[in-house]
Amino acid sequence: MSSLSFRTSTPPFKFSSIRASSSTHQKQNPSPSLPQTLNPLASSLVKTASITIAAAAALLLTRLHHIKPAIASPVAAPTVGSTAESSEKTEDYSVEEKERNIQQHLSEHPEDVEALRSLMELKLKLRKLPEAIEVIDRLIELEPDEFEWPLLKCQVLSYSGDFEAAAKGFEEILQKDPIRVEAFHGLVMTYEDAGYKLKDLEKRIESAMQKCKKENKKSDLRDFKLLIAQIRVMESKHSEALKVYEELVKEEPRDFRPYLCQGIIYTLLKKNDEAEKQFEKFRRLVPKNHPYREYFVDNMVATKLFGEKVEREGAGSRS
Repeated sequence: MSSLSFRTSTPPFKFSSIRASSSTHQKQNPSPSLPQTLNPLASSLVKTASITIAAAAALLLTRLHHIKPAIASPVAAPTVGSTAESSEKTEDYSVEEKERNIQQHLSEHPEDVEALRSLMELKLKLRKLPEAIEVIDRLIELEPDEFEWPLLKCQVLSYSGDFEAAAKGFEEILQKDPIRVEAFHGLVMTYEDAGYKLKDLEKRIESAMQKCKKENKKSDLRDFKLLIAQIRVMESKHSEALKVYEELVKEEPRDFRPYLCQGIIYTLLKKNDEAEKQFEKFRRLVPKNHPYREYFVDNMVATKLFGEKVEREGAGSRS
């Protein structure tokens, strides 16, 4: 993850819940990377780790200076009682009211880019993905040279389950910029969700990495290494992923993200002492004013809680 300068300080959109509601686009079979012998809770831990590392990679690979990246949300602890439900309904009502106000403003000022951006964010929060895409299309018309809007559109298409359209859009971006790591990351996530094989795509990523080496684009090359590590996690090749993260730490020991990802993997492997060492390095290095610090910490805590619960249940079943 390169240095980020997001204007907003609010948490990223919670696309994992959106994806869960799109049942018509869900894969019928579980991912082959999930061991079939794991119990449901252990499978949840694997998924949590994959989501968190995917989220970290998305923030790493997304150099958006004024819009939020489309990434999965941390796994939240279940809420109990009517108070939480009432709070959620109140929040939804507030968002819908803001949506109506912005739409009214846009009826008089249809070319207000800031208002359109705000409307897009609200549409995403309300899970109105087709409407969000319409707003992004309008932004593309108004700002045709802003290269981030097509990328965001592809991300939303992927999360809505339209994998074919998303893949086509990412490919169009790569035709213009063959080493655009964000587009490759989008393709990886789209392929994984659609159940496509990553072998050919990984070869293209390796070719892009060679191009980065020849052109001495160290930052892009580092981003591609993080993407390769993410693929290894998706394949449950944890030792290989750890080797990549360790290499990244040697190259730049002040980067907090490889420590976070290593901590998640060690939690998955039930090496809790080693996991805590990595999490401590992460906590020490992540800037206190980082716009996504809370998001990273939430994912870290969620993963640790899942790991502890899996450990307890495993001990109970052995006794």
